[in-house]
Amino acid sequence: MRQVLFLCLFLTAMNARAAFNIDLSTVGSIYGKDDRELVTTQSTKEIQELSRSVALIVSTDLLVENFFKTTIKAQTLQETLQMCVDERFSNKSALPGCTGFLIGPDLMATAGHCFQTSEDCMMKKVIFDVDSKKQTKKGYSVLNSNVFSCQSIVAQSFDGESDFTIIKLDRVPKKRPALKLNLKNKIADNARVFMIGHPFGLPLMLSKSAKVNHNGSDISFTAGLDSFEGNSGSPVFNASTLEVEGILVNGQQDIVLDSKNECYRNLQYEEDKGAEGIFRISGLLPFLQ
Repeated sequence: MRQVLFLCLFLTAMNARAAFNIDLSTVGSIYGKDDRELVTTQSTKEIQELSRSVALIVSTDLLVENFFKTTIKAQTLQETLQMCVDERFSNKSALPGCTGFLIGPDLMATAGHCFQTSEDCMMKKVIFDVDSKKQTKKGYSVLNSNVFSCQSIVAQSFDGESDFTIIKLDRVPKKRPALKLNLKNKIADNARVFMIGHPFGLPLMLSKSAKVNHNGSDISFTAGLDSFEGNSGSPVFNASTLEVEGILVNGQQDIVLDSKNECYRNLQYEEDKGAEGIFRISGLLPFLQ
């Protein structure tokens, strides 16, 4: 539902009065303090290294390929979603998409609803290093060498419980190691986790430490990560081991209309109320042996 809402808002963005009057004052995707931050050269070496293996997944319709670089067409979050000008990152480029990450030399994991059919495989691209330095007036400008195609879907499930896809890329990304996965042990209750991804198709962003708060299911767990549409498919890391514990797959409604100012605002939870859904990475084990 988050993906459908974002796409609808994106397509109607040029109508400044397009009002989605949604009464969602009790739900949100910010938990406590908004501790999201852009991944930059000022980030820790560990975060910079992990981020090299995280990619933006977008429709080919948004790409314009030139000799050495590709333009990803995008407008600012303020323009596309009518976000209020004082909301964080409202001046950054945003677009509909997902996040994925390397789990093998040429294998990428993401949420199951991001790649469901062979047509998705043909019509979507995987792009690394989409950070704030790549932003231009037209969107993003990235090296062609960082743009990859989906060669095939290796495994996929989107059945209400499992939500994952493994795709094979058209070639092996250079100097981008597969992330370390916790395929054996269940994450501890109340463990701290963090996430790297592309909320709203924004530049690479870190959602800092949050706590695991529902850990009973063998298939999934939840944590109070600050996440948004576009974070689907993002790797969720154990803050202690830096291993991937799961894939961000669902969450609460992201934004609500500020009718007074005729713009949208991020919704916010108390830190210990609500959580984002994470598919356990151990669910991929049968397809990695």
